Amino acid sequence: MDALPDSFLKKIVDGEKPETVENLLVNQQQFKEATDKDQKLRFKDRLTMAYWQLYSEVAQKISPNMPKAKRLFLRFGLLDLKYLSTEDQKLILSQNFDAKDKEDTIFYADEWLLAISQGKIKPSMTDESKKQGKGGGNNDSGIQQKIERVAGTVEAEKNNYRNLLEKRKMMEEAVISIANLLISHPDSPVIDLPDTYTEDQLAKLDEIAETAKQLRKLDRDMITMKNGFISKWEEQQELEKQLDITSGSTVPEVYAVDAQTVDNEVNAIRQMVKMCVGRQGNHFPILASAYLPKETREYNFKQEVEKRILEVERLDPSIFQRTWRQQTNRISPYIVLVPGYGNLGICWEPYDKYNKATSKGRIAVPIFTRTPTISIAMAMGDFRWQTAKELASYHWMDEGLTGRYYEYIQTNKIKGDMKTLFVEDYILWLTKESEGIQKLHKDARYIFWRFVPFPDEMKEQLSMKGYYYDQLWKKEQSFRMSQGY
Repeated sequence: MDALPDSFLKKIVDGEKPETVENLLVNQQQFKEATDKDQKLRFKDRLTMAYWQLYSEVAQKISPNMPKAKRLFLRFGLLDLKYLSTEDQKLILSQNFDAKDKEDTIFYADEWLLAISQGKIKPSMTDESKKQGKGGGNNDSGIQQKIERVAGTVEAEKNNYRNLLEKRKMMEEAVISIANLLISHPDSPVIDLPDTYTEDQLAKLDEIAETAKQLRKLDRDMITMKNGFISKWEEQQELEKQLDITSGSTVPEVYAVDAQTVDNEVNAIRQMVKMCVGRQGNHFPILASAYLPKETREYNFKQEVEKRILEVERLDPSIFQRTWRQQTNRISPYIVLVPGYGNLGICWEPYDKYNKATSKGRIAVPIFTRTPTISIAMAMGDFRWQTAKELASYHWMDEGLTGRYYEYIQTNKIKGDMKTLFVEDYILWLTKESEGIQKLHKDARYIFWRFVPFPDEMKEQLSMKGYYYDQLWKKEQSFRMSQGY
């Protein structure tokens, strides 16, 4: 290390454990000088291990004040600028370091580790023997899990109440509109005074009476929802008091954080990278021009990912909708942009098992991929499948999206991993079928039309492009009419 020139690499290793740094530099030099193929492979594996050791040690000291070079190392795997061409250096270093997405749900690896270290987000890998109150007993963990479940229900009840509030507001605005129409009376040409109600105005009087009935019913529903919220909120408060007593704390800590927590999260990120790369992919973690995909320069940087996810949601508007107690809310997942050279987007977790109502899922997407749009679609398809399957629980082979797809696979005797088959069909649904290019089996197309629906305006457009789409659209319209909507 002492022989290192003043460079980007020196900024990365500055202040780290000498033995870790020396191990990395020795393996780096041996990898560089190796000429024999087997030796090259062996030193490459050793350098990879040394890299992840350094990565973990740097990550454990993550803070808002960490030098930018170290943050870029955690974010992109950027270890040494000499591995990158001038053009690639410009591409990487020109990225907006502090870029934000509108919902604050898309994270680079360093941002994710920082949020975990600050206790803002629940760790991805939780050691069940490690408790999350200050006391650290087994009882604390049980109470904490109850708090998370109840807190999810509290938030769901609040969202449901908010939805009813929006309905009431719309109906009240309709009443105001009708009232304004009713008090508008032109003068009678005969008597020269405001005229009587017109036929349209008389009809509006009946409409006000019907709206009043609906408002009364809506108010009863809101009272029920509010009482449910208060009941669960009080239960949550009581559980938090219990946690205070057992742990001896005055303020309950939702997410306990220490060096081991961050280290565990690094292991989770490393596993995400492996899954995004796949078994046959390039698992070398250091960012280098020699390994960057050449098919595109539009990699999965944060702002591009935000646009691509919005495009998926435009085609699949119900993807982030989750129904709880007959109320549907939009809950967008966390997206972790992981370093590495992968083409597979994956769903790490569809939602927190202790909070089905409002918890966010977790998705991992590779930054440096030759198929940025497809990797996003793949991740969304994985998220779609896992969410539907987990929510259906042990009925997943009988009900809903997964049940119908399972029946389709079994009936047609299609071989292969079912989730993989679904994700492949989902990609075709978004990329081909949305354009009117028929690529799916007609049974699969029906399943997606029903359970992964395009927006109505797109369905109508597709109905003009082919017989199958036309029949699906007509059947859906007939069904809606029979249901009264």
